[in-house]
Amino acid sequence: MSKNFSIDALLNNVDHENKTSPMFYVNPLFQTFLHQLQLEQTKTLNQLSHSLTTSDSDEDDNSSVSSINKTTNSSSSARRKRTAFSNEQLIELEAEFQQKKYLSLVERSQIARSLHLSEIQVKIWWQNRRAKWKRIKAGQLRQFSTHCENNKILCPIPVHVKKPFTS
Repeated sequence: MSKNFSIDALLNNVDHENKTSPMFYVNPLFQTFLHQLQLEQTKTLNQLSHSLTTSDSDEDDNSSVSSINKTTNSSSSARRKRTAFSNEQLIELEAEFQQKKYLSLVERSQIARSLHLSEIQVKIWWQNRRAKWKRIKAGQLRQFSTHCENNKILCPIPVHVKKPFTS
């Protein structure tokens, strides 16, 4: 009986005649990883199907759904909610912005304290408002330049004619 020296036979210590050889080589560590992954997926599916079929209360249903959402949408849940400013806060912020486009740290702190906002909220509002102000200014400049181009006054350029100068 001849000894088989194929990679599969050497790694598995199995006679080549007893086993059909695979079409390609798969790393044993990768095979272990795939097997564990399949076990975890099966376990998760079993838990989900069990919780969906056996839960009696709405809390259980919501918790299983929320746990699914946490795993799939972890990046969107990390986003902070949008700050809703009151009309009084907006009026005060706009009035201050009309006076100064940039704030010092002390000014930002004072405004935040007086409006019951965090300094970060004031800072972000100021940055956004400044960006809006620059957009508006750029739009007005474009309008003005197109208006000037349309309303150009053409005046003839004097051409020197060779005539003797008489006084």
